[in-house]
Amino acid sequence: MQDMEKVIQEWGPTRIHFGEGAINRVGEAVRRYADNALLVIGQGSVKATGVLDRITGLLDEASVRYKICEGVEPNPSKETVYRIAYHLLAGNFTCLLAVGGGSVIDASKAAGILAKVKEGDLDDYFGVGMVSKKTERAMDLVAVPTTSGSGSEVTRFSVITDPGLGVKKLMIDPAIVANEAIVDPELTYSCSKGVTLVSGLDAMTHLVEGYLNTVDDAADTQTNERALAGMSLVFEALPRIVRDPQDKTGRRNMALASLLGGTVLFYKQAGGPHLNSFSWCNVMDHGEACAVMLPYYGAYYAPVVADRLKKVSQIMGVRDSGDVAMDFSQGLLDFYRKLGFPLTLKEFENFSSDLIQKAVSDAAQNKMKLDAMPRPVPLEESESVLRTIIEGAYEGKLDEILKL
Repeated sequence: MQDMEKVIQEWGPTRIHFGEGAINRVGEAVRRYADNALLVIGQGSVKATGVLDRITGLLDEASVRYKICEGVEPNPSKETVYRIAYHLLAGNFTCLLAVGGGSVIDASKAAGILAKVKEGDLDDYFGVGMVSKKTERAMDLVAVPTTSGSGSEVTRFSVITDPGLGVKKLMIDPAIVANEAIVDPELTYSCSKGVTLVSGLDAMTHLVEGYLNTVDDAADTQTNERALAGMSLVFEALPRIVRDPQDKTGRRNMALASLLGGTVLFYKQAGGPHLNSFSWCNVMDHGEACAVMLPYYGAYYAPVVADRLKKVSQIMGVRDSGDVAMDFSQGLLDFYRKLGFPLTLKEFENFSSDLIQKAVSDAAQNKMKLDAMPRPVPLEESESVLRTIIEGAYEGKLDEILKL
């Protein structure tokens, strides 16, 4: 996979530092943009592992003034974004250093908009290209992921939760892309089995959904090559590190796969699984929601992307039975069994059948996503089509989906 490492090190939108020991460059990376930084972290894991002490020591060596802003929660809320923006402005910071999972990086991206533009409400910037209408770039950001999953360190996305509505909202804009990303596999060694699994499945869905998306193929001619390479890494490495968290080669390969997934989604949109995940942010993790839905949406997509599904099945090591949809769906479900991951929605403790209607209703209001699926869902048919797919995922049945 040396070719893929070269690809990411030459990636244009974000300067990427990849490999064991890359964290040692954090001081010089921040110093390229400012002599000060607001250091944003999550709810304490980087403290417990010693990562925070290591980073603050490197900032001290680089003579970077900093303040720590902690407590970013999974599925970060609008209130958290406003709190980060307040600390940026109150402390006259001109650079953000986000250290954590995708939630920390997403929240930092969003706060960097408010601190740079200094006008409007966060709601003004949800959607496509809304930030670029106000500024060429949000506040400078150096991203240091401590999980291998979201790829947020290289994407143009920020996903923020609106607690009042119980939904996630999305920003898509090149103006919020991180200036630099420091991806050190060593920072993921201490991830729990649960975090490792969920974040790894998140990376997997980015790669698969991006590859199945044919609408945006022309945006980057090498995207699909990166997606296939990333999938090969995930299907081999994720079971290894779930079984043995100290498997360093596996950790490195998953860090690379996650990065590749982020570059794939830079130009391509994810489809149905990501769309539904926005509605279930209060009951399951984003990676869980996307992964559990992927086999069922794959069955729906099969008539229009059969060749691509066959290629994914080959990477998974599935024997060709002549039924592309079943091979892909059952191959993924077998992969989940190997990982000990649920095969249906009803296996999630807090998932209730009324959440099916919520997802159907929410999705029906997002025509852009419906149109971007490999097999677009007509708005007038969205109620019946989406209900069939989600109910299939709830019960673990493909029959009705295959009739669509």
